[in-house]
Amino acid sequence: MKPVKLVIIVMLCISSGIAYSQGASCTNPHVMALDTVSRNYTVSPTSGNAAHCNMSGFSGTGKITIFRFTTDAAGSCVLVHVSSSSPVQPVEIAMYTGCGGTGTCSGLQTQSSVCFSDGEGYWAPFEQYTLTPNTTYFLRVWTPAAGTLTLSATNYPPPNNLCSGASYISTVETNDQNACHKASAEVQPWQLCAFSLENTAFYTYYVETNGVSSIQLNNINCDNADLGADNTGFQIGFFVGSCGALSRISCTTGTGGSVSATTGWLTAGTQVFVAIDGNSGSNCSYTITAFNATVLPITLKYFTAWKRADANRLTWLTTSEKDFSHFEIEKSVDGVNYIRIGTVAGKGSDNRETAYSYDDNQIKPLQYYRLKYVDANGNYSYSNVLIVNRNDVTNTKVVFANKITSMLALRIIDLPADNVSITIIDNSGRQIRSQNVKINPGENSINLNTASIPSGFYYLMLSSENYKRTFSFVKS
Repeated sequence: MKPVKLVIIVMLCISSGIAYSQGASCTNPHVMALDTVSRNYTVSPTSGNAAHCNMSGFSGTGKITIFRFTTDAAGSCVLVHVSSSSPVQPVEIAMYTGCGGTGTCSGLQTQSSVCFSDGEGYWAPFEQYTLTPNTTYFLRVWTPAAGTLTLSATNYPPPNNLCSGASYISTVETNDQNACHKASAEVQPWQLCAFSLENTAFYTYYVETNGVSSIQLNNINCDNADLGADNTGFQIGFFVGSCGALSRISCTTGTGGSVSATTGWLTAGTQVFVAIDGNSGSNCSYTITAFNATVLPITLKYFTAWKRADANRLTWLTTSEKDFSHFEIEKSVDGVNYIRIGTVAGKGSDNRETAYSYDDNQIKPLQYYRLKYVDANGNYSYSNVLIVNRNDVTNTKVVFANKITSMLALRIIDLPADNVSITIIDNSGRQIRSQNVKINPGENSINLNTASIPSGFYYLMLSSENYKRTFSFVKS
């Protein structure tokens, strides 16, 4: 069974009594589930001007569609991918902190507004902006005309924003983006041939044979605020040594859809660290490849952790394995000293996606995890480091059947006395039903009549001052 991704909803808007269609105002916005699922939305009929972008394609009266999202307990970066269609047209995403009674967003965060002149790209808050935990924000999406928007969103603390989480690269092309990254304090701007750093990503590889090694960035697509044009390009620094004691060996800058950089002569087996930073804080998607680099025994698509009531569940996915033996799961309480807590066998050689999981039942408030990849010859390398903070986990239990018909019987156990907002939204983010209930200490039973709800997939959202969680269910 796939883990359920959590979406937290807190209502900040006060209804004005005016009826708006879904997404036409901040009092009736589309609810953006932070679950990585791509959903299509029809641009709303509300008219207005762009909030901040003033480059070509963003002038005049256009259409405005409003979304809302709520941060998790850690205030993690929220990463949104947007694309426009029917027609393809420019898109502006502007972030606001509040909603007025007239349905108009308030508290524009100018630096967190991004202009997508080609109608596609990644949005995240400005690199120096810190999202408040368990707080609702609004996204005002402007387009020149009616059409369709496709959005997906997720909580995304970037794993390779630190040297210790550097992503391994090789001759196998890797897809990545830097929208949620912040400026690194582990390297200096001059070490990347840069005047300043805004969104640093770290990579690493091992030199295969004596000689020059290099990296190639291709398919670069960048978006900025209103710099007059997409400022496409990167500043790149090469380092040897270890995290905390990096020594620069070379740096370069490049612009355009492809950028390459070389290290100079190095001996086989040297571990190289690469730090890249987008020009002028650009939010960029790209592919990255290393040459004269050892091919890893596996290609890891992701490595994540889920906080269950009685365990930390580690999940990861490989897209290829070659002469691979096994994974060793390592844990640390300080991020420095690791111990092995388990072993999971690999598939040997396989070019298909393979999902893995491991439950750590010996849990503490703060723990660090990493994977050790061991090939058939005993050679090994490490994954990025995951940090799991359980300070937001409560003992509250919510019990209900995830397949229902005419009634959703809900039991809420061990939640302190509170007023709880119960909201049902459909798979497109449209609110279906909402009600407030009074919760008493102990066990509470609540029956929700779902007879009139069409069959399909839904989210059940519970929100109070002390508890915020989202669950999924199927109405048949």
